[in-house]
Amino acid sequence: MSTLAYPSADFPGQPSVVLEVPDGWEPAHAPGTTMAARLPREGAFAPNVVVTIEPCGPEFEVRESLEQIASLATSRGGTVSEPYAADLGGAPFVGCDATWPDADVETVLQANLFHLVRSGAPDAGAHLVQLTGAVGGADALSDYELIRQVLTTVRVTPWAEA
Repeated sequence: MSTLAYPSADFPGQPSVVLEVPDGWEPAHAPGTTMAARLPREGAFAPNVVVTIEPCGPEFEVRESLEQIASLATSRGGTVSEPYAADLGGAPFVGCDATWPDADVETVLQANLFHLVRSGAPDAGAHLVQLTGAVGGADALSDYELIRQVLTTVRVTPWAEA
């Protein structure tokens, strides 16, 4: 009889993710997120950064996530930037910015970055790490630089068998 376990070489676990946030930011919790942080603001849009990690099949391509962001932005009457590459903590990310009008805060601007962590196990698939920084309202353009600085601190470490 064989024993199967998770995580293991046959069933690799999620990568770990570390972000550094400035003083005054606080952890935020929401269903479907791995971790999040925000800069609380009274009566205004709170700049925030969200990290999600999702398992995906071996055939998955980051292009699919970029298309989802474009579809979301355009369905809300917005636009999306051309994809761009970023090396964050030694990991290759692909990103795009999306913006759309919002009745409550005028405009929402998101920076979206994706990194695919493939496992060494054959046919085991991969994990998609998504970083999303969001700003909105009158301070959106100045806050964009703030979330961008937080996003650049990310460190992704693939799961490894102990």
